[in-house]
Amino acid sequence: MIIRDFGINANSDARVISATISWEDCEYPDQELIFETRDGDPDKTADEPWADAFLAACFPLAAIHGEARVRIEGRTCPMLVEGLYTAHAWWKSWGGMPSPMPAIEVHGRGYCGAFTGSRRGVAFFSGGVDGLHMLMRNRHLYRRHDPAYIRDGLFIHGFDIGKRARDSEDERFRTALRHLQPLAAEAGLRLISCRTNLRHLPSKAGFWYYRHNGAALAAVGHAAILGNAFLFIGASHDIANPVPIGSHPAVDSLFSSQRITVIHDGARYSRFQKVRELASWPSALAALRVCPSNPGSRLNCGVCEKCLRTRLELLAAGVEETTALGPSLTPIDLWKKLGPVGDRAITYEDLLPPLRARGLAALCGVLEEKIRAYREGNGYRHLGLSQYS
Repeated sequence: MIIRDFGINANSDARVISATISWEDCEYPDQELIFETRDGDPDKTADEPWADAFLAACFPLAAIHGEARVRIEGRTCPMLVEGLYTAHAWWKSWGGMPSPMPAIEVHGRGYCGAFTGSRRGVAFFSGGVDGLHMLMRNRHLYRRHDPAYIRDGLFIHGFDIGKRARDSEDERFRTALRHLQPLAAEAGLRLISCRTNLRHLPSKAGFWYYRHNGAALAAVGHAAILGNAFLFIGASHDIANPVPIGSHPAVDSLFSSQRITVIHDGARYSRFQKVRELASWPSALAALRVCPSNPGSRLNCGVCEKCLRTRLELLAAGVEETTALGPSLTPIDLWKKLGPVGDRAITYEDLLPPLRARGLAALCGVLEEKIRAYREGNGYRHLGLSQYS
């Protein structure tokens, strides 16, 4: 793989950086990869190390497709290069990654990034449980003038929303962003809209979730952030139930550079603990967006696995209804119709005691069946070991 022909186009509305991605060992056509940032600050663009964003984004794809090298015609941070090598070692230990690892070839030595100046806190926000809880905890931990106080929230178009080239889902993006704005105003958070076509590049089924998305998040941060920053990624799973997926406490920090420090935040909390704490924040409940599908003018469809799970979590936390998801009590028939739920089954375990206390024994029985199917399938140990081979 060769990453070449870097470009930048900035005006008062947006800043767009781009590069051409060329494959050497795979028969894929050249494709332009872009990162667009709308933060109202088109200045200070010439000296930013944009190459880091493209390397973090593309190295996992080169690895899964068996490219022998990643040659990037720009200066990258040696910390990021070494971190990607170490991340690949983790991926290989989890299984499913081809060997050998692609060699990273950089253009010259040294690094053009500036390390002077104070850091600021930046985080990713989609309206999900992990990001909202991360913001809540950040406000409890840090004072307004602390470097780790989250001032900017990156909202990405192109990951869950607009991930398919055939459908940009612009209206869905605007709807989700509009629902986040009141919460952001209350929390003193500046929302920054980001857009990328990274998911339009060739990948493999399941690779995004199980290996790629942590590096992809970091790539957006490297592209969007001007200056030095702590970049927070909300943890998906807790340490008590580790699952080898793309965003993971062992690998996310490896996507740091000398300019951007990536922090995998909140891994000591289970998902139910997060929901229980968010239950006291009405603005967060109103902005909650967990649905992976496109439910039209609504934030959530209410009937997919993730919506059903979140509704039950809210019920177990004592929240009977929300504007974002409707009634928290979910019909048992909807759960019976769901197929295999994968690693998500482990999040059901914390819900069983409070749901039983409400007299929902039959529903708990259905949840236990799904937990048992996951555990007996040994998925919690061997998740995704061969699906990319």
